[in-house]
Amino acid sequence: DGKELYSYKSRGVLTYSETMPRPLTFLSPYIGDEVARNPLGLKDNGGGDLVRGRGVLKPAGKAMQFLSFLFKLENKLQAQVLGAEDADYAKARKDIQDRIASNKIVAYTYGLSPFSSETLAVLDEIGVDYESVEVGLEWFLLGKEKSVLRAELLEMTGQSSLPHVFIGGQHVGGLFTGSSDGKYPGLAGLKESGELQKMIDDDGPSAVDAVDPALL
Repeated sequence: DGKELYSYKSRGVLTYSETMPRPLTFLSPYIGDEVARNPLGLKDNGGGDLVRGRGVLKPAGKAMQFLSFLFKLENKLQAQVLGAEDADYAKARKDIQDRIASNKIVAYTYGLSPFSSETLAVLDEIGVDYESVEVGLEWFLLGKEKSVLRAELLEMTGQSSLPHVFIGGQHVGGLFTGSSDGKYPGLAGLKESGELQKMIDDDGPSAVDAVDPALL
C-alpha cells in the first residue's frame, strides 16, 4: 500500500576520490548503471578526459602490494645467484646517492612496466625536468649489475617494486606505492593532493643538502 516498513539512518558519508577504483556498481540502483560504471567520466572507462595518475592501474597497483614479501625475497636472491659481491652493492649505492643528490627528481623504471610508463607520463605532463634511469625491461631480464641496483634500491628504501621516485632527495614511493615510512603516498597521491607541485616548486635546500639521511 506504499507505506514505509523499515528505515535506517547512518552518519556514514560515501565519498570517492579521483584515483579510487571504479566502477561503483553497488550504487547502480540509486544512481543508475551508466554513472555507476564510470562515476568520474574518465576516458579509460568510456568517456571524459584522460587524467594521468588515476584509473585502472591503481587497483592493480594496490593488489600488487599484497605480494611485496615475495618480491623482496626474489629481489635479494636474484642478485646473489648472479654472483653479486659487497663491492657491487657499494658501487650501486653510491650511484643512487649521486643521482638523487644531483637531480631534483629521479625515477628508476622498467621499460615494459605500465606503472613505470605512467610515472614518466605524469612527470612529462607536469613539464618538469627529471632524471630517468631504466633499470631494465623487466626484473626477470636483469643481469648482475642491474639486479644489484634493484636490490640496493630495496635496501635503501624498503620498497621492492619499481618505479622508484625521488624528489628533492626524498623517496616518495612509486606510482601508487607510498614510501615505507608512510610520509609520502606515491607520485599519483602527491599529484592528486596538490603536494607534488609544491614539492617541485620548493626552492629549499639543494638536492644534495636535502637527501634523506636514511638514504646515505
